[in-house]
Amino acid sequence: MLHRRCLLRGMAALLIAAAGPACAQELVLTLRAPDSDTDLRNAYIRDAIQLALDKTRASDGPYRLQLSVPMNKRRALLEAAQQAAPNFMLVTGPDSGRAAGLVPVLFPIHLGVNRYRVCFVHTPQRDLVREAASLSAVARLRHVQGRGWADADILRANGFTVAEITGYEALFQMVALGRADLFCRSVLEVGQEVQAHVGLKGLALDDSLLLAYDLPQYIYTHPGNHVAIERIGRGLRLAYADGSLQALLRQHLQPSLALLNLGQRRLLTLNVPNPAVVEMNDRPFQVDVLRGVLR
Repeated sequence: MLHRRCLLRGMAALLIAAAGPACAQELVLTLRAPDSDTDLRNAYIRDAIQLALDKTRASDGPYRLQLSVPMNKRRALLEAAQQAAPNFMLVTGPDSGRAAGLVPVLFPIHLGVNRYRVCFVHTPQRDLVREAASLSAVARLRHVQGRGWADADILRANGFTVAEITGYEALFQMVALGRADLFCRSVLEVGQEVQAHVGLKGLALDDSLLLAYDLPQYIYTHPGNHVAIERIGRGLRLAYADGSLQALLRQHLQPSLALLNLGQRRLLTLNVPNPAVVEMNDRPFQVDVLRGVLR
């Protein structure tokens, strides 16, 4: 009966738009699960994808989001490449995404905000960091980043000493225990991370530095997932056009902006090696938190 109803509706041109969603199959998308209960790094990504799907629900039909099992980024890239789950999607940079055989949703999901970094610091080193007036002085400190993260290569290209380790929570422990001086994070992530690690002895948020470097990232998935790629890209552009994506980003940024005092920090801009892959020109979509665009 449902099949016959769909055919009948398809015969009426004026009802095509209405009939499509009513007869559409549910679109299932898989997102990478958090590493722990306190891992909120991908909360904005999840909400932005859901917003894009909501924007296209009337035209494209129902959807369902599901989470993978917890896994590191390297495994997530492999899972997406092998189509281990329906429409497995994750956010990464062009070089690692393309190297895994994935293709992007062509929209800068972070609107350029992830170019700014502030740092967790080993508490006894706070004054030393405050006194580090130059990029070379900051580079001489001991930095830690996740294994395989693009940030590590950028920091090293600027003369930084960087250790790479596996395990998200272990990065905070490294700094708390004094095995690293600094762990620098995107301003989009750090507010929630401060709240999640309150009381971790030896860990503090530096109040003096603001690092800046371009780090374009996109949603990547298997090239065979063309229906999901097109729908999410269209939905994100609709959300950007009506301002709802910027409002969502502002909501997620508030925990960070409330405590960072970005305008009072010492801004140090890092050089970025020429990327092997450039997906698109992100500039028209970038917002600048330093000028208060999202405040």
